[in-house]
This record gives sequence, structure tokens and C-alpha cells, in this order.
Amino acid sequence: MYRLLVVDDEMIIADGLYEVLSNLPQLELDVYKAYSGDEAVRQFERTRFDIVLTDIRMPGLDGLQLLDKIRERWPSCRVIFLTGHNEFSYIYSAFQYEGVSYLLKTEGYEKVIQMVEQAVMDIETELKAEALLQKAQEQLDATRELLQKDYIKGILNEQLGVQEINQKQFDELAIPLQADGPVLIMLGRVNSFASGLTYATKSRQLYRIRLIANQYLSARVSYVDVVNESMDPIWLIQPLQGSSGEEGWHRTMTFMKGSLELIQSACRESLGEVLSFVLDDSPVVWTGVAERFSMLNMLMNYRIGQGCGMLLLDKHMIEQELQPSGDGQREKSLVRHAKLGLLADQLEYGQRAEFRAALLECAAALADIDSMHHIPAQELYYSIGLVFMSYMNRWNLVETVAARIGLHKLMQPGEHESWKLAFDYLIHVGDMLFSLQSQEEERRARHVITVIQKHVQEHLHDPDEISLVRLAELVYFNPSYLSRLFKQVTGTNLSEYISSSRMTRAKRLLENSDAKIQDVAELVGYGTATNFTRSFRKATHMTPQEYRASMLNK
Repeated sequence: MYRLLVVDDEMIIADGLYEVLSNLPQLELDVYKAYSGDEAVRQFERTRFDIVLTDIRMPGLDGLQLLDKIRERWPSCRVIFLTGHNEFSYIYSAFQYEGVSYLLKTEGYEKVIQMVEQAVMDIETELKAEALLQKAQEQLDATRELLQKDYIKGILNEQLGVQEINQKQFDELAIPLQADGPVLIMLGRVNSFASGLTYATKSRQLYRIRLIANQYLSARVSYVDVVNESMDPIWLIQPLQGSSGEEGWHRTMTFMKGSLELIQSACRESLGEVLSFVLDDSPVVWTGVAERFSMLNMLMNYRIGQGCGMLLLDKHMIEQELQPSGDGQREKSLVRHAKLGLLADQLEYGQRAEFRAALLECAAALADIDSMHHIPAQELYYSIGLVFMSYMNRWNLVETVAARIGLHKLMQPGEHESWKLAFDYLIHVGDMLFSLQSQEEERRARHVITVIQKHVQEHLHDPDEISLVRLAELVYFNPSYLSRLFKQVTGTNLSEYISSSRMTRAKRLLENSDAKIQDVAELVGYGTATNFTRSFRKATHMTPQEYRASMLNK
């Protein structure tokens, strides 16, 4: 789904274009409108736009000045100017930019639709371009790059002392960040990596993903990227040098939120990979990076719905829910060896089949052991029990699980008559935890959708409050993921739900009141009776007056 903004100081033109472009199901556009250049700039501060259709002569900020603002914030945005016959020489200078075209106001809606369709095709072609995969970063020395990555991972894993994090080290390792300023953390995950790809395949895909990310990020932010032990890409980000004040950080956050959707789309189109991202909601000083990164790891595993391609932007959404009761503190997980670490990761990532297979492998290793006092067997049992206990403690599930199964056996292998029964018990506990995971994911998804539906019903009269960007802000998602989640949970597109809700409310008003058609139009968010009548006829095959008359006859 691409976002399009219509800008025109004549309300009748802006409203007409908005209605026409909002009803193009083949393009699935998310359409917005602004009645001045200054209002459009305020929209740019909230979110990224892919296409802007704007009048060139407007009071205040005109079209050419608006183009400069667009290029400053969203360089890849396509701009279509609406011009008069005698204005071509006026906009000639604008054509030095790529992605700029013009359209005569006299050419009608069909030509507008053609131009928008062409802009969408150009965007999709750019996303698929092989050139994104061919821009290798050969300027860095291989050895220095390796040292750089180890140094950054040392910071993330809290393996470096405070005195080792300084500008001298950054400069020697060619890290393009400032040690005396805060840093923004972003964590990514490639969904296909859970399906058992080889290390070489994963490495190649990660390299290509880094190239794509660099294509979108390098012009507007400073960053360094690494890959952790779980093959998750990580970015540490700062504004470009000279723009690190409050305004610089605000623009950086806005730019990152919008650009990550493009990176996700480019990776999906060019590589066939679905990426999920967690972007921190505020920068952190370097000494707090390790603790903040640990929180982002939890947030990445805080799946809602199926979690594919998600982009979460606010860690506070889980901090309150995960607060333990009373004054207790959550225990940090203790990974004793590779098998324990693998089990812990599979439980966290929701890999139910792989987790069960690993448990069965452990059980098979103990098949010939009769004594319940066998020390290595007890060590393995305790280790798996610790994985369960750590997981339940972190996610505040101890009381829930204890009410369903006897937890006293979890750390007492002697409570079982044989190792087979002991591991049957562990498998049962694991199955219960995965079932709770699934139930929680569904509950979170239903809660999000309920919040969205309630807000839509309460604000049908206000188009700004039920725009996709505004609804996404309510639940701290990016707009594209919210749109996919709504369709996943309800089976209906969000835009269809809003249109249906408007029609339902309009019918009720027409049936049960003598309100004027203009009043009904305003109450359901259409603004003018003309726009309302056009949409109502398309949905019901009759005008509002005809519908009211038919209800009176009945």
C-alpha cells in the first residue's frame, strides 16, 4: 500500500481528487489531503508519502517551495504538479529532480489516474531494481571491518568497560558515530531464517539486506550495523553530524519510521525475504546500550498476530504488561551450553516443532539410563527446567502455569518414576507454554483491532482521526503492518471496514431522522453532500434521497 497526498488550496479540487483516488481498488492507495503547502509539510513530519499530487500556484508555500521540503525529508517521493497551460516555464527548474512530472488541470480525472498508476509502477520497478543489490561497500578494509563488528558486539553484550567506549576507538575502527552523543538502536529479524537455511545462504542474504538498507539510510543518518549470534541484523544510528539537536533527532526518528517500510518492501520484492524490525522509541547513551538492547530483544519476541513483517516502534507497550506483581524482579536467563541456548531461542521465537524435536532428542539420549540419581541426566533435566522457569518468570506466567500443572516437579526430577516420564512431563510443560504463546498473540491482536474499531466508530465524522497513519499511531505500529494485521484478524481490509461503517451510520441517520443530506454527510465524514452522494450511490446503487424515500415507503 502506497501513501498519496493531494495538495490544493481550492477545497473543491482537493476533495474531488481525494474521493476519486480513494476509490481505486487496483492500486490500494492510502490517500490524504491538505489545503495548503504548510499543512502538507506538517503531514510530512508525521509520516512518509510515496506520491504527492500538488497544485503549483498556492498562497504561502507554493508548489516549488513544497518540492524543496519534500526532497529534504523524503528524497524518493514522486511529485506530480498540477499546472495551467502557461506555467510550464515556471516549473522548468523543478525537472532537475528525478521523480517529478506535471499534469495540465484541464486533462481530467482519467489522466490523473494514469499519472498516479505510472508513479506506482515506477516505485515498484525501483524496489525491484537489481542495482540495489550491486552497490558493494569496498572502501572498508576487511580486517578493520571485522574488528569494528567485534567492538560493537562487545558494547551490545556489555563486554567492554566504560573507559573502552571513546572517540579514539571509534575513529581507529572507522565507526561513523560520536561517542559523546546518544545513539538509536534498531533490531531486525529475517523470518525465513527460522526454516533451517544454511549458514552460507543466511550470510549472503544478510549481506544483500545490508546493501538495501544502506541505499535508503546512508544519505540521511550515520550508522553502523552488525549481526549477532542469532543472525539478527542490528543498527546503531545517529543524525548526520551537525544536526544532532532535538530537531535533528525528531527528523531522524520520522525518517527511520518511514524508511523502514521501504526497506521491508525492497527486501520482499528483490530478495523474497520478509523482515521484522524493532526501532527504539528514543536514543540512549552508550553506557546504557546493552540494557536497552536487551529490552529490544524482548520486544522483537513480543509477537502480535503472526508477527511477519512487523515494525514495532514503542517499547512502553510491553513494559507495563510485563511488570511483575509486588516488588519482585525478573531473573535473567542463564545459558549454560549450546543445547540450552538453542532450546531457549526456540521457545522465545515460537518454534514449537523444533523445540519438541530437541526435547525428544534429549529424551532419547537418556533412554538406557535407569537410575534417577544419574548426575549428567539430572544436569540436563535441571537445565531444561531453568529454560522453562526463566521464560515463565520473564513473561510473568508463573501463576498461570502453576494453576494448570504441578510446578513442583519442574525442578525435582526425583518426583518422576523414570526419565521417560520425566521428559514426557517436560514436553507437556513445553506444549502448554507454546499454547499460552498462541493465545496471547491472538489476544493482543484482538485487543489492537478492538481499539481500532472503537476509535473508528467514535470518529467517523473526522477523516483525519480515522486515517491509516493516525490509527497506526494509536497502537504504535507502522501503517502497513496495521493494515495487514487488520485484514489477518477480521478478513476485511481496514479501508473497507471504514467505508462500511460510514454507510451503516449514514443509513441509520437517513432512516431515523429528518436531518439534511449535508448534515448526514458531515456526521459520517464526507464533508460535502456531493461527495457523500457519490459514495452512497456507489455502495447502494441509489442516492441518499432515494434510500430515505424507500425506507419511508416501507
